Amino acid sequence: MKKLKILFLFLIICLNLFSQDNNYLGSQALYVDISNEKTQAPFGFKPFYINHLGRHGARYLSSSKSIDNILKILKKAEEKDELTPLGQELLKDILILKSTEDGEYGLLSEIGKEIEFGIGERMYKNYSEIFENNRKVFAVATYVKRTQQSMDFFLETFKKNLPEDNIFTKINGKVDPILRFFDVNTEYLKFKKNGDWKNYLKDFEKRGDDYKNIISVIFKKNDILNDNEGFKFTTDLYGIYTNQFDIGKNVNLGKYFNEKDLKYFWANKNLSMYLEKGPSILGEKLPTDISFALLEDFISTSENAIKNRNIAANLRFAHAETIIPFASLLKIDFASKQTKNLKDVENIWKDYEVSPMGANIQWIFYKNEKNEILVKMLYNEKEIEFPINSNLKPYYKWNDVKNYYENIIKNLKIKRYDTIVEEVKNFKSL
Repeated sequence: MKKLKILFLFLIICLNLFSQDNNYLGSQALYVDISNEKTQAPFGFKPFYINHLGRHGARYLSSSKSIDNILKILKKAEEKDELTPLGQELLKDILILKSTEDGEYGLLSEIGKEIEFGIGERMYKNYSEIFENNRKVFAVATYVKRTQQSMDFFLETFKKNLPEDNIFTKINGKVDPILRFFDVNTEYLKFKKNGDWKNYLKDFEKRGDDYKNIISVIFKKNDILNDNEGFKFTTDLYGIYTNQFDIGKNVNLGKYFNEKDLKYFWANKNLSMYLEKGPSILGEKLPTDISFALLEDFISTSENAIKNRNIAANLRFAHAETIIPFASLLKIDFASKQTKNLKDVENIWKDYEVSPMGANIQWIFYKNEKNEILVKMLYNEKEIEFPINSNLKPYYKWNDVKNYYENIIKNLKIKRYDTIVEEVKNFKSL
């Protein structure tokens, strides 16, 4: 607990140092809002099972692409004596960041490891009775290293307190329609590459040219980069700026952005996430709907745990591309809203709420002596509502929840998903 308190204080200090507003970090926002407020279960009901999906913790940049692009431009400008004093500072700052990032691209940072450890420790502490009596924990991660790291650090507390034989871990292959459905659905891959959403996003990005002000304080000549190059340069710089939070390396890139700039770049990224991965009308809910296999898995593993009585938890470790569409398919209010006006997206759907680093969804199951089953949902460890009626909120009758989501799955299969259904069947038969 002392370790977590120190981490929490460190994260708060980072936020105060780095940024005017943590919200403008988008999906790179840190997972720092720890709440232990819980609604007491109805009389006679005790927790017995947890079904969980989590995004990996804070990470280094996924690749060197953005840093290399910026360094290439800055070094070329330096050779021609076209950098301002601030531009010279930026070159030094980016070189420092590159030395920090090299060899770590895509991996969890120390902050990311602590975030995952903390979520796992709180799960074990808050629901310790679930893990008693020699009950089993099943954990699975995607083939990507950072999700495997997340699983390992999440499970540290469990490994210290449970027999080794009670914890089962698995790593899925590259063909993974349960946790990486966005890689296997051919209709979605076409949409992602050539969908109309890209043109709408480009039009949205043209609403302002604030990035030119940033160019003017870095380069002596405003026309050193054309409009497309300048926009890409500053967008890459914004991405590196937000990553400072995740790796805990403050080189003060915030001095190149005012609050208006940050909001502009965040709104661009937020809309991109909404259109490509979220519940956008432009995508006809395609990005959301293809996560139905994961919902099927949630239901089937829950049913298995209810019948088996020897399973404490099913834990999954995946990505933003997993949790964003899944949260939308679940009809979670703040994750599934739609609008025809793209300028309104930032008001109804916020990536830093839906998928900060370490984002997670947990279904906590309860039963009484009559074997009546209730379930509640936590989003980032906070109680939220299912999109159905209950006079016991935030607790719901499991059969009501199951029937609601089974109807959604049934309608999706009728609608258009014969191909992905076959892919899932083949996957499960391996």
